[in-house]
Amino acid sequence: MLLNKTISWRLASALAALSAAVAVYCLARAQPPALLQPLQATQAALLAHPGLFGSLPSLLFTLAMGLLLGACANSRSAAMLHCSLWTGLALLLELTQHPLIATPLAARLPRFFNDSIWATIGPYWTRGIFDPVDILATLAGGSIALLLIARTSR
Repeated sequence: MLLNKTISWRLASALAALSAAVAVYCLARAQPPALLQPLQATQAALLAHPGLFGSLPSLLFTLAMGLLLGACANSRSAAMLHCSLWTGLALLLELTQHPLIATPLAARLPRFFNDSIWATIGPYWTRGIFDPVDILATLAGGSIALLLIARTSR
């Protein structure tokens, strides 16, 4: 019974974090990711303050995915491993937005994907902006997820 409550709590926390991150993109970003553009309801008042939510989506997405992957694991150590791997992947993706990496990727990757897939993922490297604070936010999100997994596991 405790296991089911723990998994339910992690899933609920993950979905709350994911919903908050998607809300930031849909309400306060001039150019949300292509997958969220149909949901966009940008508010002019929020766009007037582009730094208002800053790196919050990086923190929230890493937190949400870390908890979701942790909820799918069959032990505490596996949950922490899955969360750590996700955090590492998220950090790697953030680093690929640095111009020294993003420019060659944007030039070479399109040949590996069809046009519709590249139209969806390509803007991450062609329009993405490298921000060191996003790296810190990603680390914070992963750390919070690891802490929650450790605290809710027995």
